[in-house]
Amino acid sequence: MNPVSIEIEEAPLLDSNREIKQQMDPIFFNAAAAGNSEPFKDMAGEEIKSLLTAKTENTILHINIISQERENVSTKFVAEILEKCPLLLLQVNAKDDTPLHVAAKFGHSDIVRFLVERAKLTQHENEELESRVGAAWQIIRMTNKEKNTALHEAVCHQNVDVVEILTKEDPDYPYSANNYGKTPLYMAAESRSSNMVLALLENSASMSHDGPNGKTALHAAAKEFRFGDAALPKLLEKKKNLIKETDQYGWTPIHYAAYHGNYKTINLLLETDQHALDIADKDRKMTALHLAAGQGHAKIVEAIISKNPECCELVDNRGWNFLHYAMVSFQVGQLRNLLENNPLARSLIDEGDAKGNTPLHVLAAIRPNEFDADMMIRKTQANYDAVNKQNVGVRHIFNNGYPELKKEIQKLSKDVGRGQYSKGVRRAVKKCVTKENYKDTRASHLVVAALIATVAFAAAFTVPGGYRSENGTAILRRNKAFQLFMVADSIAMAFSLSAVVAHFWLSYVTEETKDFNEDLFHASIWFTLLSMAAMVIAFVTGTFAMLAPSLGLAIITSLIGLSFFFPAISLIRNNEIVF
Repeated sequence: MNPVSIEIEEAPLLDSNREIKQQMDPIFFNAAAAGNSEPFKDMAGEEIKSLLTAKTENTILHINIISQERENVSTKFVAEILEKCPLLLLQVNAKDDTPLHVAAKFGHSDIVRFLVERAKLTQHENEELESRVGAAWQIIRMTNKEKNTALHEAVCHQNVDVVEILTKEDPDYPYSANNYGKTPLYMAAESRSSNMVLALLENSASMSHDGPNGKTALHAAAKEFRFGDAALPKLLEKKKNLIKETDQYGWTPIHYAAYHGNYKTINLLLETDQHALDIADKDRKMTALHLAAGQGHAKIVEAIISKNPECCELVDNRGWNFLHYAMVSFQVGQLRNLLENNPLARSLIDEGDAKGNTPLHVLAAIRPNEFDADMMIRKTQANYDAVNKQNVGVRHIFNNGYPELKKEIQKLSKDVGRGQYSKGVRRAVKKCVTKENYKDTRASHLVVAALIATVAFAAAFTVPGGYRSENGTAILRRNKAFQLFMVADSIAMAFSLSAVVAHFWLSYVTEETKDFNEDLFHASIWFTLLSMAAMVIAFVTGTFAMLAPSLGLAIITSLIGLSFFFPAISLIRNNEIVF
């Protein structure tokens, strides 16, 4: 291909040429879409340049690139048309997209590479290499009406191959933010693409990191996704100074990681700089520890305290320390573990907020029936008789409630309208049941438990393999799998009946004392879940005992049965069901 002596600076004159465009004939449109250059062979460059679609003002080059399948991309038509009309290389459509924008958007890496190389050849043959490379930079840096470069488009549409091509061609260009305030690096972090982040950082020497509302790529990474093993360390290596950068709300990346529960991310951030934990936001003076406690992220709270114990003493603008938030957002088991195993947490149990309410006041107001107060006092040495500035004591709240404080706490679980508190300041603890709706829940739970007990009872007397006619003993009684079947079936029977008894007793206690025992209800749930698990094991071992001669079928059947545990364990963990 011979170099064409067309100066690349002529491109801006294209805007005036739009006024003389003619509507594209369907024959030309279909030919461009199919990659057929035959209808254009006798046309002059100016005539080809004037062929535009009516609404989008796409040239035949735009149409061809859009119409190609990624798996079967060809540069033949592009090369032939640019030979006749080199100015199409920079001609934009109604959105100011060049052919390079479109190729980057659709992930046509071969076309992207060809267009960049072609841009270098549009200078005079005797020009220096530096000038020709500069021509490639010009096309790479051109922006459309959204201020997106081709790299923005490639990142937005997850085209890693195109990103690598463009960044290697122009590694020193920082790439400014588009109309939405997003740079390519920010977009890559926001899109949860570890490969994209790595491609940008490894191939670009000065990649900008800005995002909207004062956020950076590290804010987006901490908020949006769990990085792979390499991407976050690479981002921290290149952009370590961003760890203390705050957005317009005063949130650091650690705030976002703590709030959204990104445990692995926050550990990496803490290893890089622990002092960012002392930074409080602008709205409520909350630190990352407050946010983690408020969302019930117990593992993150542990990690933060272990890295920077002093931040436990920091309070928000209400005077709340992290334990105030933990009292209302942690599950019961998590709260017990925190107070039993962490002396720093226990030391805050009597610390009052601006209104004099201690964490124990908060616990009594919001969850009086979820915790054994006497046990807590013995283990934490808390002052059960402490009073707030309204002279309301903890003991009084446990016995009579405190609607004013309870309502105030409940408001914290709502979004305050600033955007960053998408889940509210604290997590609303989801209760499975209350005294008011227990009767409806009890019926369905009893049906499940009774059904499991019935099946377990029947299975014990209709055993796999049957009985010997002469003495009535099980034929497979010496088989190890059969023996496990009988043990698992007995466990299922015992736990399911335990669940029935728990519901029976709970119903009696609730009717007689009007006091709902939530611990007993949680025990009944676990009895039912364990009986289900035992039934699955009984099924697996029973079928294995019968199918042992066909070992392959026995193994496949067993694996299918055991697959029950994967969704079951996932549901339990995601809903934080704890003892």
